[in-house]
Amino acid sequence: MSIAVDTRPGGFAVPGEAVEVRVVKPLQFDDQTPQTSGMRRLAAITHVRVGSEALWAGVMIAEPDTASSVHHHGPLETVVYVLSGKSRVRWGSRLEHVADLEAGDFVFIPPYMPHQEINPSPDQPTQWIVVRSGPEAIVVNLVQAPDGEYVAEAVDEREHSHSNEENYHVQAN
Repeated sequence: MSIAVDTRPGGFAVPGEAVEVRVVKPLQFDDQTPQTSGMRRLAAITHVRVGSEALWAGVMIAEPDTASSVHHHGPLETVVYVLSGKSRVRWGSRLEHVADLEAGDFVFIPPYMPHQEINPSPDQPTQWIVVRSGPEAIVVNLVQAPDGEYVAEAVDEREHSHSNEENYHVQAN
């Protein structure tokens, strides 16, 4: 068995398409991503910012005593690394599962999984490094249905453009 590797001079991964290493400094992070009250999301690696074809990466900072809205990230897989602080994540169609997190923990969130991030600390922020399997951020806000399950809010066709933008965000950074 052999594996062909392109070792031509110039570092081209795809013939005719240049690839370069990109460094993004903290002051270059982009806050123009879907946000939740009390939580600040900052994009570092996106298709628009660095040319990423398959990954989005950034930082999430949660202020003390805050919780995100219930949401999912569409078809994207999400990996979280807890950089600092203590936090909690709830997940499932009724948020029936919960895990407490601390610095050093990794979390995997599958596609379309309803979840909520929580910083239960009364006085300490928490910081996460977040990586998703797509080049741009997707956030689908969910509402609780009468049966207790979290679902995407129904969109009235007459209001499609406005309601859809509020509940399904694809952000080019």
